[in-house]
Amino acid sequence: MIKRTILSAALIGSFFLSTNAQELPAPSPYAEVEQRVGLTDFTVMYSRPGVKDRVIFGDLEAYGEVWRTGANAATKIEFNTDVNIAGKDVKAGTYSIFTIPGKEMWKFHLNSDTKATENSYDAEKNVLSAEIKPENLVQKRESMLFYFDKLRDESAVLVLEWENVHLSIPIKVAALEQAKKNIEAKMKELEGNYSAYNSSARYYLNNEIDLKQALMWSKKSVEIEEKFWNVYTLSLIYHKLGETKEAIKAANRSLELATAADYEPYVKMNKENIAAWSKK
Repeated sequence: MIKRTILSAALIGSFFLSTNAQELPAPSPYAEVEQRVGLTDFTVMYSRPGVKDRVIFGDLEAYGEVWRTGANAATKIEFNTDVNIAGKDVKAGTYSIFTIPGKEMWKFHLNSDTKATENSYDAEKNVLSAEIKPENLVQKRESMLFYFDKLRDESAVLVLEWENVHLSIPIKVAALEQAKKNIEAKMKELEGNYSAYNSSARYYLNNEIDLKQALMWSKKSVEIEEKFWNVYTLSLIYHKLGETKEAIKAANRSLELATAADYEPYVKMNKENIAAWSKK
């Protein structure tokens, strides 16, 4: 009888250990959102609680109280270059996100302790603190969500939505300066690569960084080998510099090459540019 009791206890213990080791669905499942802004890679790692017929802000998450901005472990954000968030410069790294909800304004913090909770949160470890005005959602967000929006070469917004709250945190990155350094470094490696010269010239043209440098690269590309697309770039740079005659000359040559290649989009673009520039 004693042996049977010991055996039964061992089996029950084994059952519970086995059950505890199983992977089961989480009430607030883990999620990640990754986004490149310019040349900076962002990752937000968090767990997504649901509303589940509860009043969230002002009740479950009290106004004026620090919140880890998610469920389970601390919500974290990671970025691989220095950035500007909510008007404050922040070094590249991984940080926990803490907020303090409010009726009129929220406080948004990045904290260097990535394992912090509400109980261990230390404001002295904040690397960023900012006030963000919340907006009301027209349609309720059941599961808490982070996402990136309004993406530009050097900016975006990190959005937090849950229940009836929409919070937008502005982000700025130094993409153009980094791209300029990358291009100049790469040009030293790619001597003779007409495609690389053209793409670099086009990037400088599109972002109005240094048109004289763009012209030099564009000419170099065309000198190595004429293509309708790199001669087209040259025509655009000449036009941007106010050299209309040279722009029309280059556009006509691009038109010839595009016609020979039977590539209608560039035939059309060159004809339109020649007609417009000839009026000046």
